[in-house]
Amino acid sequence: MPLKALPHPHLPAFASEGSVRRALALQGYLLALREAYTAYAPVPPVTLYVLSERDWRARLPYPYGLPFQRTGPEGLSLFAPLTYPERLLHRLREALIPLGPPPGELPAFLDLNLGHEYAHALQVAWRLRTGARWLDEFFANYLFLLGLKRAHPDLAEVLLAWSRYLARLDPERKSLSAYERRRGDLKGALWFQAQFTLKGEEILEEGGDRLLRAFLEAAPLDRRKGHRLLLELYPGLKEWFAAFGLRGAPWGVSSPRPGP
Repeated sequence: MPLKALPHPHLPAFASEGSVRRALALQGYLLALREAYTAYAPVPPVTLYVLSERDWRARLPYPYGLPFQRTGPEGLSLFAPLTYPERLLHRLREALIPLGPPPGELPAFLDLNLGHEYAHALQVAWRLRTGARWLDEFFANYLFLLGLKRAHPDLAEVLLAWSRYLARLDPERKSLSAYERRRGDLKGALWFQAQFTLKGEEILEEGGDRLLRAFLEAAPLDRRKGHRLLLELYPGLKEWFAAFGLRGAPWGVSSPRPGP
């Protein structure tokens, strides 16, 4: 069955049968975020797909459930499920058992983080992707929180509450080098996202949008340029990096030494 088109000049959406109302709600959420970013640089169109499991599997090679961002011949796209599968929610609940009751419903938290994927789309459009996974995720969390504070201050507080909660997890590996190499470690991924968001909040409190403006001025970025700019603006982050078991700067597993 063809998808239902929800035209918009900046954030067109396509919805599976039964997901039009959900698609409209997510479209409105992302459009409010978009307005927060237009002051910095031109924001290109990003297409949103809200798909049933059948439509997802027919179009995508990835497991059904988690929202994600993709860049392809069709441009910048975001994908969200019509409903979150119980197997995904069960995995999340299992990871959170040691923490006690969460600060909200898991589906609402996952919907909120569609904004994080939108921030990744802007990183691509603005040539701010560095190729270092930790740095790209760190900056996406900062960028997402910056937009959320301006567009949805109430939801920014929700995100911070979740981040403080998830920061209490105790994954086996807490080094950024391990984070670069490993995929599929749910507890570690949640913990790192929480740490990145909380540090992003500190940076916003200290310097507001200074990091975003510096990155835009320096674009295109790579891992060395991005990390150097980060430490030039916030030299205190060296101590934060040390908490992840690193000696010196975390340039990524393929670049053990800083450039000039």
